[in-house]
Amino acid sequence: MKFQIKARTVSRSRRRFLAGSAAAALASGPITSFAIVRDAKAAETINIGGLYPVTGSLAQTGQDCVNAAKLAVKMVNDAGGIKALGGAKLNLILSDIQSDTTVTRTETDRLISSYKLAAIHGCYASALTLIASEVAERAKMPLITGSSSDQLNQGNRHYTFTPFARASQFAKTQLEMSKLVSDHPKVAVVFENTAFGTSTSAGIREQAPALGVDIVLYEPYSAGFADAGPLVNKIKASGANTLFPVSYLNDLILIIRTVKQAGLKLAINGGSGGFVMPEFQKSVGDLAEGLLGVEHWNHDTDADALKVNAEYKKQYGEFIFEYGGGLVAQTFMLAQAMENAKSADPQKVRDALAVLDVSSGFAAMCPGGRVKFGPGGKNIYGQPVGVQWQKGDLVSVFPKSMAKAKLMQA
Repeated sequence: MKFQIKARTVSRSRRRFLAGSAAAALASGPITSFAIVRDAKAAETINIGGLYPVTGSLAQTGQDCVNAAKLAVKMVNDAGGIKALGGAKLNLILSDIQSDTTVTRTETDRLISSYKLAAIHGCYASALTLIASEVAERAKMPLITGSSSDQLNQGNRHYTFTPFARASQFAKTQLEMSKLVSDHPKVAVVFENTAFGTSTSAGIREQAPALGVDIVLYEPYSAGFADAGPLVNKIKASGANTLFPVSYLNDLILIIRTVKQAGLKLAINGGSGGFVMPEFQKSVGDLAEGLLGVEHWNHDTDADALKVNAEYKKQYGEFIFEYGGGLVAQTFMLAQAMENAKSADPQKVRDALAVLDVSSGFAAMCPGGRVKFGPGGKNIYGQPVGVQWQKGDLVSVFPKSMAKAKLMQA
């Protein structure tokens, strides 16, 4: 396949992204801000779109998602592509949504209208994915996502699919895990005022009474804040013995460091978000040891996850994080839907996803081991897994049926 690439004017930060992705583009597809002209042989490929923030506040996480998306496409193509379509190869078209809600809306619309796509995936942050989902629903374009907000399964959506545990399920698991470290948990819930933060924290507050957990502080904060001191003072004054920070990476690092500097002695369950990323442990070092969290996917989930992790680690020098590993599974779900539909037409792919039922292989590589979408596009078998930082790695420790290591008492 021949490509003629014409670069448009882009910012310095976006130039770095494009430069770093240029080599992969030939294998994985064109990158936003490039015009691609293909020869006739390109008709053999199937375009799927990827919407991720590789600039802005979520840039590091977005780049990790891009790395995983490229690995996933390579794995599908190396395995023979879409065999029902004569071995057609997947072609990944990436768009930088710049960690911005307005850009997410325009880029989702641009991606769908500019390319012949079979489906799209994205966007990591639930607040961004909700916007992309609205655009995709209007365009009748299937969108598959690892974002956790329960809102993605509401509002009469028909083209949005969520293969993994929802925010409300995360909340229940966090509450159950609080009983592992205290017979009488008194929990301080601090959460960022985004779709991810508000939906997860609401689930915690709603389910706590039935599980015998006392919520002694329920405190939102502005995402991207610069000083965690006032928040930590409220945590201290609450008398909590357990902390649930519902935050993305940068905020979480600041909260944990401030808690430790204040000398607070309490159990911490960071849930998902920034807590489960390699960059968290790299940033806080030994402060991460023994901390608990909840994921919709972990790299020790099963034998297939271990294979994916080994390949990712060989390329990027660190384990594949929750969203990235799930993204590999999602790509194989899309591939299986195309196999079953014998088509890359978006409507037929959507219809095939709606009746998808897989319990083996990379497409079923998730806690629960089975994917079948029910009403609202939610996987009826999706469930979270409790994890713990041990010796610089995230290991599955809860529930016992999914545990790969014993719980370490921190």
